[in-house]
Amino acid sequence: MSRRLLLAAAAVLAAGLGVGLWLGLSGSGKAEPTRAAYLAEVSAVCRSYARRLERVPAPGDPAAYGDVIASLERVVPLLRAQEAAMQALTAPEALSLRLERLFALNRSSISQLELALAAARRRDAGGVATRLGRFSAVRDQVHSLALAIGIACNPN
Repeated sequence: MSRRLLLAAAAVLAAGLGVGLWLGLSGSGKAEPTRAAYLAEVSAVCRSYARRLERVPAPGDPAAYGDVIASLERVVPLLRAQEAAMQALTAPEALSLRLERLFALNRSSISQLELALAAARRRDAGGVATRLGRFSAVRDQVHSLALAIGIACNPN
């Protein structure tokens, strides 16, 4: 086999292995990540998004519809992207039940923000206040569970 053909075959093999590992295919022979490695990786994702979220001003008054809409239109997509990035990571099987609970709570909190955004668009201050309050309560549960699992989101 010519040297050029051998190098091309090696490059194709390396690319195939890289894609397989990147996709986290179970048949790739890649070992499940350790708890510590997963928590470090998921915490880094969380901190990255926390820094972005810090830059979005929180609405001070539920009746300031423009402020609420402007804020939530930036926050909701960031929270969705954060969850997608976190769920894309391969987690140790031992954490799966707790992570399912965490992500379910997180989706619930995002849902409350979406409902607050809809209320702001309807100019319903009571609906905005109620949904922001519910978001805050669920967000606190998400935060507590994340800390209990070992996920550190503090951006500082």
